[in-house]
Amino acid sequence: MSVFTYFNHGTAFHRDKEGEIIAEFGRLASGAEYRNFLILDGPGSKPSTAPTPGQFNPFTRDKSGKNTFGSSEMGHTHYNWALTGLLAGTGWDDNVMHAVAALAEVEPLPQTVNMIGWSRGAVTCTKLAYVLREFFPQVEVNIFAVDPVAGIGNKSARDASTIRSNVKNYLAVLSMHETRGFFKPQDIKRVTFTSTRTNAIYLPFPGNHSGQVNLDKTCQKGIGEAAQIVWYLGMKFLQHFGTQFTKNPSPSYSVQEICNYYANMRVKMPSYKKTSPGLLGGLTMGGRKTRDYLRHRVDQYVKHSGFFINEHHRRVFKRAYPTLYDYVFEDRGSNVTQVGVEFRNTRNLTALHETIKGLGFQDMPLRLPIRGEGKEEVRLLGEQHSASLGRMGLY
Repeated sequence: MSVFTYFNHGTAFHRDKEGEIIAEFGRLASGAEYRNFLILDGPGSKPSTAPTPGQFNPFTRDKSGKNTFGSSEMGHTHYNWALTGLLAGTGWDDNVMHAVAALAEVEPLPQTVNMIGWSRGAVTCTKLAYVLREFFPQVEVNIFAVDPVAGIGNKSARDASTIRSNVKNYLAVLSMHETRGFFKPQDIKRVTFTSTRTNAIYLPFPGNHSGQVNLDKTCQKGIGEAAQIVWYLGMKFLQHFGTQFTKNPSPSYSVQEICNYYANMRVKMPSYKKTSPGLLGGLTMGGRKTRDYLRHRVDQYVKHSGFFINEHHRRVFKRAYPTLYDYVFEDRGSNVTQVGVEFRNTRNLTALHETIKGLGFQDMPLRLPIRGEGKEEVRLLGEQHSASLGRMGLY
């Protein structure tokens, strides 16, 4: 299976950054740029090794510069500078044209296109897939989108809010503690899927808009679990669909270890919440507002939202501790001995053990909660319920 991968940077971010998910994944990509993959630097960025998007002819590999006023045959973007890219995403349409032109030169045409992007780069994935459906409808597309934010004036644009039938798998990470009004994500209520066959899921994670991508910074602050799991999921997703790396961008984890990482997120939730932008950031960026999907409908995104961070968390927990899960959350099963065994098996996973004790378990002497104690009304969206994480390579 021939595969081509796009690494789509967010606003002001580019290939020369360090410790950020798109830069590091792109840096570790196997093969050669333009033959096996393409890195799209973000709108308004100034990489030392490439010009700002929108300032070069998108149909050339050498990225020859435009003249001062640009021209229609050389892309949508007339001469721009970093400020317009930061404010309005100027340059990302040229990035899409550049990406299509690059793919057209690959021989033979890949059967599969994989994409990973963050922020406006995540929305660039959607825009690019929209156009690829026109030029190469036979190519299957898989997208890993980290907190897709379209920015002011772009949220309802058709190519930024439509997932077309060529997208076979779509996973979006949503930041739980980003509060700037201008940073509202393209969540499931803002996006239209044209095909019910697209395998799609949205996964909330704690932290602000950059909290899941800047691994080094978050780990230094003692709240790196969200970034660690997102990096792991991004790697597994891309590798499952054929992207190759010179070395793994993330360690691999057992289902038990993943459950403990999620439990740490729950334990450290107050610290994650403190990463929300402050008053000044809110005043200059559309006010401070809890994101709609958290304020009104988080239970549509994750079943048993009082305990589980997202659907990946719930399903991994169910695989790791199936009898305990059924007993507590589904009010079924009578093998209390096995429930106790699974509870005791978490003792070496400190955060996980403590969060399970919060459900009503006790160590010495062993005591179990009433069966069905964790059961709650569920309004999980059909798209979330039917999504297959196995088809994405995440089990």
